[in-house]
Amino acid sequence: MNSNTVFALDIGTRSIIGVVAEFEGEEIKIKAQHIIEHSSRAMYDGQIHDINKVAKGVSKVKVALEKKVGQKLHQVAIAAAGRSLKTKRSRVDQEIESVEIDPTMVRSIEITALQKAHRDLGEEQGVSDRFYCVGHTVVSYYLNNYPIANLEGHQGKSIGVEVLATFLPDSVVNSLYAVLQRVELEPVSLTLEPIAAIDIAIPEDVRTLNLALVDIGAGTSDIAITSDGSISAYGMVPVAGDEITEAIVENLLVDFNTAEKIKRKICKGKDISYTDILGMKNTVACEDVLDAIDPIIDKLADKVAGGITSLNGDKSPKTIFCIGGGSQVPLLNEKIAQRLKLPKMRVAVRGRKLLNNVQKLKKDPIGGPDGVTVLGIASIAYKNVDRNFIIIYVNGIEHQLFNASNLTVASALGLVDYNPRDLIVLNGKDLVFTINGERKHVYGKMGTAAQITVNEQPAHLQSEINDGDRIEIAKAVHGIDAQLTLEDLVKSQGFDMGCAITVNGSKKEGQYSIQSNDEIIIKKSEPSSIPAKKEAPEVLAETKKGTLVYVNGKEVLLEDKENPVFVDVFNFIDIDLNNPKGLIVLKVNGEKAEYTQPLADGDKIEIYWEEK
Repeated sequence: MNSNTVFALDIGTRSIIGVVAEFEGEEIKIKAQHIIEHSSRAMYDGQIHDINKVAKGVSKVKVALEKKVGQKLHQVAIAAAGRSLKTKRSRVDQEIESVEIDPTMVRSIEITALQKAHRDLGEEQGVSDRFYCVGHTVVSYYLNNYPIANLEGHQGKSIGVEVLATFLPDSVVNSLYAVLQRVELEPVSLTLEPIAAIDIAIPEDVRTLNLALVDIGAGTSDIAITSDGSISAYGMVPVAGDEITEAIVENLLVDFNTAEKIKRKICKGKDISYTDILGMKNTVACEDVLDAIDPIIDKLADKVAGGITSLNGDKSPKTIFCIGGGSQVPLLNEKIAQRLKLPKMRVAVRGRKLLNNVQKLKKDPIGGPDGVTVLGIASIAYKNVDRNFIIIYVNGIEHQLFNASNLTVASALGLVDYNPRDLIVLNGKDLVFTINGERKHVYGKMGTAAQITVNEQPAHLQSEINDGDRIEIAKAVHGIDAQLTLEDLVKSQGFDMGCAITVNGSKKEGQYSIQSNDEIIIKKSEPSSIPAKKEAPEVLAETKKGTLVYVNGKEVLLEDKENPVFVDVFNFIDIDLNNPKGLIVLKVNGEKAEYTQPLADGDKIEIYWEEK
């Protein structure tokens, strides 16, 4: 496909919609589209539960579209539902020289704002939670501290930006990636469904008004609010069309798929014939079905209206646009209007016919409100070509990462699930024992730290990486534990085995391996003139140099570490990271810390498990 053509997928709770769209200037032309329903309930509330079943559905859509366009499809734009959505506002400002502001400067400050939002979210959620930034909108730009619509081409002393960033847990995003991998599709764009919907359904010149867009799907109802020319808030309520379907299941004693068909026939206002789970044929009046599901429609209207006012400062917007298959349920829009105290006409269902920049099809099987979001997904992808993902290679294996902000080696390794224990060097265990009451110390062999290169150049965990970079990591090599036989020890001290020697009160053979905390007593005799057969490890009484820190109140010496970082502490303390007892909390001098944070003499470190 050419650069003006985008393949987009809307993977919903009940259906999968695929579109191949071509962009001609400001217009969108639908070249091909296909919709199928999941054969069984593989998704709940917008979340993928059965990856293989969803992948089979996506494969059917992909194959159907490939036949229609006459070529293979390899790349796709996708969106995630708002389930588990987290949002953060972030503003940053920076001084600049008096030069013309170019797109690179604007993009750079946006990335800085996104990084700040990501850090702020991390501090709130804890270091063990990982979130993907799946989209953002610019609330406002600032030039010399004054709001401005577009920074490009201007000059000034300072620029600023406020963004509204949206994040989802990695489990949600990774399940989408897993589906695409099974059907050999590469994601080129990832956004959030309400971001995609509002991009296509509410033009920028209308966003000066206080409006709400609600995407009522099968599992979730996603909400976006506009005001003062930008998108001001996103949210989600975990009730949608499936609640109504389940009410039909209970009242009419039918299976879920039959209930779905009945729900769609309600809109026609005619009597509905169906077969129940007992195999009996029945006919029911449309009004009777509406009476049965009325309490659920009330509940959905309550939740949607409550979500809108909560996101909009406890007040009603001027108008509500409703999209998604669930928005077609009779009486729902009227009930939402009643709760928001708006005229009925101010809550409207928006289908493709009202999208000004979409070329209309004579017969559009997906022309209703359920076909809007997928075009928004395509539009977002087209506008953000080459911005969403980067490709990196870790030890020769290709990985695709979402490019929401500047990445470091450390953050990239976390996103590709590299085992962090392979980076931790462990020195060999020391032997500490006493000879005739004097404390002695034999040090284990030093380990070799992990070696990191980026594009064959020496690097470290905080090195920044870019698209196409090749990261090579040689695992850390652990040191060998200190070993010393009793005979070697005795000879190294100028004695022979003819002396009276006991270990912990008992006699031991010369080949006995000394253990830590052994108490060795040698009753002196004449020093042996027999030379030692082999040189024993050096037995020292002094302490090695290093960085002295306090871990949970106890002194810990980070030996032989010139520039220690937090992760080095685990070499010197007893804590099992392989068997977590909750969320691990890391602090340095009372502040939350990361594994790569540098340490200094006297730092007070706290490490403990916090129950989930």
